[in-house]
Amino acid sequence: MKVVIPGGSGQIGTILARHFHQQGHEVVIFSRKPRMTPWSTVLWDAETLGDWVSELDGADVVINLTGKSVNCRYTWKNRWQILESRTRSVRVLGRALSEVSQAPAVWLQAATATIYAHRFDAANDEERGIIGGLAESLPDT
Repeated sequence: MKVVIPGGSGQIGTILARHFHQQGHEVVIFSRKPRMTPWSTVLWDAETLGDWVSELDGADVVINLTGKSVNCRYTWKNRWQILESRTRSVRVLGRALSEVSQAPAVWLQAATATIYAHRFDAANDEERGIIGGLAESLPDT
């Protein structure tokens, strides 16, 4: 199986790449800063079509993790970059997939923009998490 992970050079992408690689699958990471890894890493800017498009042709799975880290202060500028970095990558991946002869059967869009409130008193999880967006300290959109 060929697994392509745009934005896969971060923590989650590296864990996924390592897992799939250890299982014997072909793994290709799209990254703005390629580095040496046991799997293939291809340069992309997450905005424009390039040589990376050929890696999608015949791939089985695309797991898009692209986007600015949510580990930042939620200023207007950072929130805008979080959103734009995700939507731009989806647009360019969609254009690229329309150009290949054999598109992947599965496209998992996994980049988060986070829904939980920023807090230090407890962990946010599915059972006890507090949904964010209503805190007085957040900037307007």
